[in-house]
Amino acid sequence: MLNNTIEAWIDDLEVTKSTPDKPKEYLEFNTPPLALVIAMQDAGKDGSDIYQTLMSVGKRPHIKADGVVSFEHQKRAGEIYEYFSKKHTVRRIKNEYVSEYMLAVDDLCENRKKIDAENVKILVSLPRIYYQNRTLERVMKGRKSAPKPNNLHYPKWVGEVEFVEKVQIKTGHTNEMHYFFSTPKNYLMRIVVKKGEYGETAWNTLSKAGKLSIDTKATYTYNVRGYNFNVIQPMPTAEIKIV
Repeated sequence: MLNNTIEAWIDDLEVTKSTPDKPKEYLEFNTPPLALVIAMQDAGKDGSDIYQTLMSVGKRPHIKADGVVSFEHQKRAGEIYEYFSKKHTVRRIKNEYVSEYMLAVDDLCENRKKIDAENVKILVSLPRIYYQNRTLERVMKGRKSAPKPNNLHYPKWVGEVEFVEKVQIKTGHTNEMHYFFSTPKNYLMRIVVKKGEYGETAWNTLSKAGKLSIDTKATYTYNVRGYNFNVIQPMPTAEIKIV
C-alpha cells in the first residue's frame, strides 16, 4: 500500500506548500540528487524505493554516494537540469504561464545539492518527464501545427498518413500511448489509447505497416500539452486500412 501511495504522489506532479505551522524541511546531498535518482533507475529501483532513499540520504549529508553515482549519471543529471532551466526561461521571455510545478522544478535546478523535501517527488519524476518531452519535441520538429477549425466545424478526413513514432505519456494518474502519423500537408495526426488496453495491441500492429488509409466523418484539433502545437485526431469510429 505504501508503494502505491508514493507512486501516486510522484505521478501527480503537484506541489504541496508548507503551512505556517510546518516549516520547510531541507535535504542536503554531497552530489546532485538527480544523479542519484538516475543511478537508482538504471539499477532497476522503482519510484517508491528512490523516494525513500532520497529522504533518508538527504537527512544524512555525510553519506557518500560515490560508489553508486558515476560521472555518466552526473552528466545526464546536468543535461536534465539545464533543459528545464532553459525551457522555463524561454517561457518567461515569451510571457507564458509558469505553474507552481515549474517553479518547484526551477528551485531544484538552481539549488542542486540542498532541496526542499516537499519537492523530492518532483525530482524523482524529472528523468521521465525529460525523455517524454524530448521525444515529443523530436516528433514535432519540422512539422506544422494544425490550424484550429472555425466555430464548431469538425472536418472529415479521407486520405493516407504515415507512421512517425509512438510516445508513452504519463501525467497524473493517466498513462497513455500516443501514436503519431504525418499527413500529406505535414501536420500530425495523433491516436490516443490507454496503456495496457486492447487498443494498444491493435495500434502497435497498425503502426508497423507504416502507411494507413483513414476515412473518418470528423476530425478534432487538440493541443499538445505544454507546447504551442496542435495535432489532428480522428473519430474513434474511423475506417482504417493498411496501404
